[in-house]
Amino acid sequence: MENIQKPRVGAGIKTMSIIELVFMGFTVMGLIGSFFLTDEIKEISKQAGVPETPTSTIVISLVIAVLIIIGVILILMKKEIGIYTYFIAIVGNIVFTIVSNGFTPWILVSFIIPGLMGIFIWKKREIFSSETKSVEA
Repeated sequence: MENIQKPRVGAGIKTMSIIELVFMGFTVMGLIGSFFLTDEIKEISKQAGVPETPTSTIVISLVIAVLIIIGVILILMKKEIGIYTYFIAIVGNIVFTIVSNGFTPWILVSFIIPGLMGIFIWKKREIFSSETKSVEA
């Protein structure tokens, strides 16, 4: 009997996934907190002279963050749909940020983690392939 090992997700993908999950976890907690404390936040914003954030912006950001979390979890489960979900949510997040806040040079920083994730996924692309491979003896 042969010892057949299933291919594993690499350390780079795991590391980027943990970083992304931590960032998005804090984002989701903050957005949920701000969603329930809208009156207090509006009052503080008014006193500080900062324009208040519309509820629609909070909801859209929350949906994007949840999609990123789902994509990362699916990537860790070696599902090809996770790659598509993750990168579509990342592009949506960047586009939404540019549309709502305008372009700033800090937006370029948001390309670092997805770029590294893309490189690591590309190196392990055979894990995520949905094609059936024939094994030659």
